[in-house]
Amino acid sequence: MHARSRGGQTIADAFPLLVAGLVAAVATVGATIFAISPLLPDIAASFGVTPAQAGRLIGFYGLSMAIVAPTVGLLARRLPRAQVIIAGLLLFALVWLLAGVTRRFDVLLGLTLLAGAATGAVIPAAYAYAGDLSNFAQRGQVMGRIVSGWSIAILLVVPVMATASQAVGWQAAFAALGVTALLAAATLALAPRPRVTAGGETAAALPVGPSLRRVLSHRPTLFVLVVNGIDMGAFYAVYAFLGNEIRRINDWGAAPVGLAIAAYGAGLLLVTLNGRFIDRVGKTRSAVAALAVLAGLLGGLPWVVGAPALLIPAIVVWGCTQGVFFTAITSLATEQIPELRGVVTALLSGATYLGVTLFSPLAVLLYERSGFAAVGALAGLASILAALLLAWPGARVASVERLGAPGDTPREAPREVPDKTRSRT
Repeated sequence: MHARSRGGQTIADAFPLLVAGLVAAVATVGATIFAISPLLPDIAASFGVTPAQAGRLIGFYGLSMAIVAPTVGLLARRLPRAQVIIAGLLLFALVWLLAGVTRRFDVLLGLTLLAGAATGAVIPAAYAYAGDLSNFAQRGQVMGRIVSGWSIAILLVVPVMATASQAVGWQAAFAALGVTALLAAATLALAPRPRVTAGGETAAALPVGPSLRRVLSHRPTLFVLVVNGIDMGAFYAVYAFLGNEIRRINDWGAAPVGLAIAAYGAGLLLVTLNGRFIDRVGKTRSAVAALAVLAGLLGGLPWVVGAPALLIPAIVVWGCTQGVFFTAITSLATEQIPELRGVVTALLSGATYLGVTLFSPLAVLLYERSGFAAVGALAGLASILAALLLAWPGARVASVERLGAPGDTPREAPREVPDKTRSRT
């Protein structure tokens, strides 16, 4: 589907309930990776295991998402995106409702695998939908709205879950998250949607093998995937130890650390709700500039942990800059091979967790032997490498901006209207 602009508006503007459902879906499933960490002591105590053992939940969740996201992207590309997202939300809800009544930690590990699988279905399909609902010239604006779900997860969902966990237990907190997933699924099920276009039907007819080969042999797409993996690996390398360092150096409790981390979500929200500026500057240029700034931020963050007056503004700027990069790189990913948009965004999610998996052992080693500053230096150097790769003319990532994206030309296109028969996209 190619959404055309009329009077500065996108197709997304005609379907506000659909957009709200997509944002809610991202916020709900995206909260899991951030919520598990602060609740680990409570989870460990309820099962009689150590916090380190309970920490396996995060690894299981990430591994499942890394494997499932590309698989679902390939196998479910023939299905309407809304159906994929709704099915993922229903599975997600069932998992956390069951987690509230399980009494065995190994069962919880298995349920976490299923939660990662559900997230691996929802997130890439939501990003691809953002591409369907906008032309490339305004992709950053619409993608930013969808990506803002991550900000809502950090600023609202995770703090509410932490508070609920203290009041009524972690099981009830995750059960409430499951109910929220059901509400998001209901919103998407009831929301009017655009019709499926001929382009979408042609893409669905492509076999799995040729689809995968086309994506993996497309140079610009590969560079987008690699750069995203490097950036997210660098991000999580620093994020994983930031809370512990803030508590250790400042002698803070969990609550003030949570508020400090929330500053990241505030910065992220500020940028993602103003994605039109990324469209004006250019997606590739914005992503390269953001990576250059991140190099300095991630390298310098460990040195201001002990100075809250500098730390909090630095975390806000980190959220803003990471928001610029992620909105831009996801927008670029959705336009490299438009007819295989869902496959590309699924591989993008897989690249995220592959980057985290590859960076984590080195980050742990550096942290244990040389301290947090060494982790920051690793992340800073990685960001420089990512910026150079993306800016290299041979990568040809920016070609979609120079040549113009399908649907952005002034030629006539079929008018897209709400489907009265409720055809799914």
